[in-house]
Parts: sequence; structure tokens; C-alpha cells
Amino acid sequence: MKIFEKIDRTILLLLVFLIILFSLFFYLSFVEKKIREYNSLHDKLSTLEIIDKDFNNFALLIDEFKNYNKLNENVHLFQNTLTQLESDILKQYPHNIEIQQKVKNIEKTFINKTENLEYFKSLNSTLINTSHFLFDLQRTISDNTKISPETKNVINETLFYLLKYTTTNYINKRLLTSHLKEILKRSQNKDEALVYNFYTHAKLMLATLATLKETSHEIQTDSLYKTIHTLHTQLDTIYHHNLKTNKHLTLLFFISAILLVIILLREHLQSIKAERELYAFKYAVEHSDNTIVITNPQRDITFVNDVFTKITGYTKEEALGQNPNILKSGKQNDDFYHELNQKLDKGEKWEGEFINKRKDGSLYYENASIVPILSHKKLTGYLAIKLDVTKYVQQNKELALAASVFENIEEAIIITDAQRKTISVNDAFCKIYGYNSEEMQGQTLKVLYSGLQDSLFYSHMWKELEEHTLWRGKIINKTKGGSLIPVWSTIKKITDKNGEVINYISVQTDIRELESSQKRIDYLAYHDQLTGLYNRNHFEDYLAHALLLAQRNKENLALLFVDLDRFKIINDTLGHDIGDKVLVEIAKRLQHILRESDFIARWGGDEFVIILENIHAAKDSAKVAAHIINTLKEPIIIEPYNLTTTASVGIALYPENGEDANTLIKHADSAMYLAKDKGKNTFRYYTQELSNEIQSRLNIDLALRNALQNSEFYMVFQPQYSLATGKLISLEALIRWENDELGFIQPDKFIPIAEESGSIVNIGYFVFEESCKALVQMRHKGINVHYIAINVASMQFKEPNLLHIFLSLLKTYNLKASDIEIEITERFIMEPTFENMALLQRFREHGFRISIDDFGTGYSSMAYLKNLPADTIKIDKAFVDGIEEKSADNVIIEAIIALSKTLGYSIVAEGIEKQEQEDFLHAKECDYGQGYLFSKPLRESELIEKFSKF
Repeated sequence: MKIFEKIDRTILLLLVFLIILFSLFFYLSFVEKKIREYNSLHDKLSTLEIIDKDFNNFALLIDEFKNYNKLNENVHLFQNTLTQLESDILKQYPHNIEIQQKVKNIEKTFINKTENLEYFKSLNSTLINTSHFLFDLQRTISDNTKISPETKNVINETLFYLLKYTTTNYINKRLLTSHLKEILKRSQNKDEALVYNFYTHAKLMLATLATLKETSHEIQTDSLYKTIHTLHTQLDTIYHHNLKTNKHLTLLFFISAILLVIILLREHLQSIKAERELYAFKYAVEHSDNTIVITNPQRDITFVNDVFTKITGYTKEEALGQNPNILKSGKQNDDFYHELNQKLDKGEKWEGEFINKRKDGSLYYENASIVPILSHKKLTGYLAIKLDVTKYVQQNKELALAASVFENIEEAIIITDAQRKTISVNDAFCKIYGYNSEEMQGQTLKVLYSGLQDSLFYSHMWKELEEHTLWRGKIINKTKGGSLIPVWSTIKKITDKNGEVINYISVQTDIRELESSQKRIDYLAYHDQLTGLYNRNHFEDYLAHALLLAQRNKENLALLFVDLDRFKIINDTLGHDIGDKVLVEIAKRLQHILRESDFIARWGGDEFVIILENIHAAKDSAKVAAHIINTLKEPIIIEPYNLTTTASVGIALYPENGEDANTLIKHADSAMYLAKDKGKNTFRYYTQELSNEIQSRLNIDLALRNALQNSEFYMVFQPQYSLATGKLISLEALIRWENDELGFIQPDKFIPIAEESGSIVNIGYFVFEESCKALVQMRHKGINVHYIAINVASMQFKEPNLLHIFLSLLKTYNLKASDIEIEITERFIMEPTFENMALLQRFREHGFRISIDDFGTGYSSMAYLKNLPADTIKIDKAFVDGIEEKSADNVIIEAIIALSKTLGYSIVAEGIEKQEQEDFLHAKECDYGQGYLFSKPLRESELIEKFSKF
């Protein structure tokens, strides 16, 4: 009966849930319909508001001929929309008289407005016709020789004021009235009919203007928009109120549904709980890891599980009906079993440990719990749950033996938990380090760190330990008293069957005595006795290890082979003693210029090898090689000799030139001989192409250092001209460089290198001062140059006194800041930091002009420009080149010009080389041009010669 009651209750709950769910569905459909209806009303009201604004705009300008068709379309659209709105309002708000009345008010106001608009149209037509007639009449009067000039002047002034009155009310109406009287007076003379005709039409136009302005004002100030907006606001309020109510009702439906689901789940869970409990008990008995034995009250076996058969060796058929005594081993006396039976007879639970015997005669240990089974307070049997603990017993015996070894061994033993915190240390540890076990409890092994091995060493140690579960190696630790102690340490990671770390065990052997004798042997084995550098054997070992690390970490590595060029002459002429001293000095210099992380060894004779690890690019090794060459060519003073030697360096890169030690050594040696073939005192890469590229950059870098002092730079200036007038406006300053050895170097070659090395700062000051000099000289020669545009690198803006230095130079040459336009790069725009913007603003506050060079070639956008303190945008030559092909770049140019004009910037187009390009840019209202069509970059003297003729 209860089952049926539960089923009925569940079905009832399901029916209620479905009713709520369907109700929610239909209610949401209703809400969706109301939203669509509101959106329709909202769109119609918005349309009426927009059309009303169009009406006002129509009446705004009274002196222009209007598009009456557009007005008529708007009137028709307004009327249709209003009719639809009225119909919708009646359907949706049939009982809301207030809303319906507001619609009627809109209709009334609209009718008044359309009447005014019709009147405005007629007045506007009259005004246009009258103005045209007056213009024609004025020209006729002007051509009439009989009419006096004074009369013509009065008529012209009157016509001017009349036309001005069409656009503004701020005129001298008294003067206009006076002029009309004067015209009337002059029209009364003989043969002045034209003048009188002008007077009558001027009076008509003045009256029409007054009425037209009054009508325009009435149209623009009527209450139509306000009436529409009031209704719009009221409908919005009603809609949002209804929407809030809908949300609450929907939430109520949703919460009710959730509550019903929870009740249903609870009912379902309760219904299966009992079934699960029974099934769980059965499953636990049959699949337990413990031995399960059930007996009857006479203690004969009635049930055993599979574990029993596996542990004892008896089958279920052999065990059933037998007494558990079949497992007795005879290792426990009768008192043990007597106590067990006494407790069971009393109906009490018994717990203890058995030493039992399997079917095959082997012994095993069991922890057992035996409880009586009672049903209605009547004994029905016994349940025994037993756990095989044979392994644990054996492990305890082994642990006891291990504990004895742990305390008596001479090596220090440390045991930590999974978090590497100390659990236990032995007596040998306490003797070696001076700590007792209480002090070490919970400590990490960092307390022993000496600091002589860096974090990278320990990082690699733990990494290898985690990957391979075992690490062996030498560690230099510190005792409690602060003494350093070298130990040979073996660390083992202990994991459980799931692979989770449970312990770390470290065994450490004190190797102080062993090291004292070994240290000298190791030094001789791995060091060069003359220079103290590592020898060839250690170099090969280190290189192999370094290559493994580079491969694992995916890093670059460079091998440098250094050979002294003139050492054999020194050795042969001055003797081996002097030669040895030279080698010692060379070794010291190499060690001094290299990083601590770089490895250097003496290969043999006058050859050295260097390993540069973790380099970022090939040029890094080139810089080191150049530094070595420059350092070693400095004189070596060994009394009484002043000796000079140079070096040839070969470079091989990993992995480009080889991935194993032998290949890299061979290729570096080959590169060194290539350097000797090229004249010595230089370096070469194993790859000739890379060698040439790096060498070229290095040559430019070295030559740049003395270019200013040697006066190798000179300036040229490219004119910028007005596209409207074709006149010279300004100049762009451009630097050029010609070196005696390298010849002429293009700016795009040396400027990036100058920026990288930092020499661009001094070059920038040179450009600024030379430009000031040139501007003064050209103005002195009568050339009208408004300003000079100077490129300033991003790096130069980081100079703390840049603005002060520029202002000082301007003062020196008696120039103003407005004579200079600072050109900034696109990269500077892409870093719109507060400091950058503040610096540009300070430049502008002092009067400097600011321009953005090569705009559009990278990632610039007007989003940056709208807040940027700038004056000029320069359109890059790449866009100008595509003008003839009518490419998509033309659209970009138009967009840049339009947006720049909107933001108030001037526009300069670079690279104009053809007339078609100039014509296009001029047509699109670009301000200025620059390019070979007007003039190529010229020196100061050439500019003076060319433009002084104009």
C-alpha cells in the first residue's frame, strides 16, 4: 500500500511540474509578443521624431531652394506612420484614454505644422524668385550709363544687406531702411524707372524675409517633437514596469519548477536508498579484500568469500561445514582460544590476531574481528572479518633491522617527507653537522646550503631526481658551526604504488680527506699549468655537456677558435720564456673581457678556444670576437720589450654549423684559417654568407664611432611645396654619410645600426644644428622657407635634456621653435605612454611643430591621432606610388586626408614623381607635396642656387 502511495505522490508531483513548465512556456510566449508590440511602437515613435527633425532642418535655411519632393515624402510618411501608431495604440491600450488623447494631440500639432510648412514653401519660392530678379535688375542698372554712380552704390549696398539678412539677423536695419528711402528718392528723378522697380522689389523681398523668418521660427519651436517625446517616454515607462513584473513572474515559475525537481529527486533517492544498502552489503561481503567467514551458532562454517579460498588454499566446498579450527597452527596456546570462546559465549565482540596455517602448511598472520549475529535478540550465527597482515609483520621485522643499521652506519642519513621536510636523521648526521634530531625536525635541507652552489645547480639536481628517481653527486654543505664540508650525496625518491612521492632519503659521505688529496690531481688533470686556464681535455668534456644543455633547452651556442698571428716570431726570436709570459698575459686579457658564464681553455701552443652559451643571435658572437681582436692587438709590455701580436678568430655556431663537438671544433678551426687567409687580425664565420653580413654590419658599427669626428656626415634638404600654388613652403632635413673605406652608405643601412649602438643620439644633435645653420643661411639669401622638418629618433626622446639642448641651439642661431618641425616615427605613436605624450606636449608648448612621418605603413590609426599633440600627417610614398594604377591605396589616401582634415592636421604627401600623382592629390585637397617631380634632395648651396631665381 505504501508503495502505491509513493507512486501516486510521485506521479502527482510530475503532473504539477509539467503544468508549471507548460504555463511558463505560454507565459514566455505572451511576454515575447508584448516585447514585439512595444518594439513596433518604439520604432514608429522614433520615426516620427526623426521626421520632425527633418521638418525643422527644412525650415532652418531660408535662402536656399528646397527639395519639396523630399518634404512631401516626409509629410506622407509621417501621416502613414501616425495612422498606424493610432491603430496600434487602440489595440494595445484600449482603455487608456490619456495615451489615446496624446496621439490626438500629436495629430493636431502635425496638421498645424504642415500648414506652416506649406506657407514656408510659398515664401521660400517668392524669396528665391525675388532675389534672382533683383540680381538681374542690379546688373541692368550697373550697365545703364544714365544712372549715376552714387545711385548704383546705394543699390549695391542695399542688395548686399538684403542678401546678408537672408543668413543672419545681425545687420543694421536702420541703415537698410535709410538706403531704401534714398533709392525711393532717387527713383523720382526723370528716367529712373529701373531704380523705382528695384525699390519696390527690394521692399517686397524685405517683407518676405521677415515673414519667412517668423514662419521658420514657428516651425522650429512648435511642440510637435515634445508631444511625441512625452508619449514615447510614457510608453517606455509602462513597458519597463511591465517588463519588471514579467521578470518577477518568470522567476516565480522557475523557482517553483526547481523546487518540484528537488522534491522529486529527494523522493527518488529515498526510494532507492534501501535497495542500494542491501546491494552494497552483499557486494562488500563478496568482494571485500578481507576474509569473510560466517558460522552457525554451533560455529560450523556456513559461508566463506573468495578471499578466504585464496589465502587459506581451501575451496569453499572443503570449508563449508567445517570448524574454523582447521586453520589452527599450534603457535598459540589454549588460553588464547579459551578467552576467545568466553567472549563469544557472552555475546560480546572479540578482536585479536591469529597465527594460522594454510592448507599447504605455511603460516600466515591475521587480524580478526568476530561478532555474534542476532535476529530478534536470538543468536543466529557468527561473523568473522579477518585481514591478512603477514607482509606487515615481516616488514616490521625488517624495519627493526633497518633501524639498527640506520643508527650505527657511519654515513649521514636524512629522511624527509614529500614536501622535503626532515622527518628523521641518524647519529652520524648529528656528528658530522652538529645538529641534534630535534633541531632538524621539520627543517628543509636548505639549512645545510653553503651558498657555493647556485640555485641552478639545485634546480638541475631536483629535476634529474624527479625524472630518474635517483641523483648522485657532490654537494658542498655547511655545518651548524659554519664550516664547509664536501659530501658525496645519494638521494632517492620513494613513491607509492600510484607513483605519488611519499619520502626522500639522502645518504651522505664525508669526503674531506679524499678531496684534499684528489684536488691536486683534478687540477693537474683539467688545467693548463702555464696559464691556469682549463686544458684541452676539460674543454672537450665541457663542450659535450654544454651541447646537451643547449639541445635540451633549445638554446644557441657559439664556439670561437682563437689563434695568435705573430706569436711564432716572438717565440723563435726572443725565446720560450718571453713567449710563455706573452701567453700568460693573453690568457689574463681573455679572462678579463669574457663573462663569468663563458668558458675558455688553452687548446695548445698559441691557440685558445671559447664557448659562448645561450647567445641570442650570431651578431653576439661577432661582438665578442671583435672585442677579443681589439683587446689582443694592444701592446704587451714585458721588460725590456714592447710586443705586439694580433689574433685570427674562427666562429662556428650550434646548431647551424654542427650539432656535435667534433664537427663544431673542425668548423671553427676551418673558419679560423679562413680569417688568416683574409689577412689575419679579423674573424670569420664558418658560413661565408653569414660572415659577410655580420662583417658588413660590424664594419659600419666601427666606422660610425668616428664618423662625426672625421666629418663624414653631410646634410641634404628636400623641398616641400604647396600643391595649390606650387610655391616652396618648407624643407625636410636628410643626413648622408660617405666613408673613405666603405664609400657611400645608404641611410637605411646605417641608421638602424646607429640606433642599436646608441650613436644615433649624437647624430641627431648634429642633424639639428646643421639644419639650423642651413635655415639661417637660406633666409639670408632671400629664400622664403617657413620651417625645416627634422626626424628625431625614439631613442633620442629618452635624452633627459633634449628639449633644453634644442632650445639652446635655436637661441644660438637666433631662430624660433616654430621654425622647426619635429618628425616622429610610427613606432613612437604606437607607444602612447604618458611620458611620450607629456614630452611632445612640452615641445608644442615651446612652439615646435610636430609631424607624423610615413603614416599608414605600419599599424598607425586615427585612434592614436585624436589625442596626439601633432600638426602634420605625412602620407608615405608607398601609397603615392599606387595612384596611377588606381589601386585601393587611393581610397586609403582619401580616408587619411579626410580624417586628418577633420582632426585639424595638415597633410604632406611624400614621393610625388609624376604629374598624375600631383593632380590626384591636389584634387583630394592634400595641402603639401614632396618628391622628385618638384625637386630631389639638394645640398644647401644647390638649394640656394635653384630657389633664389624664383
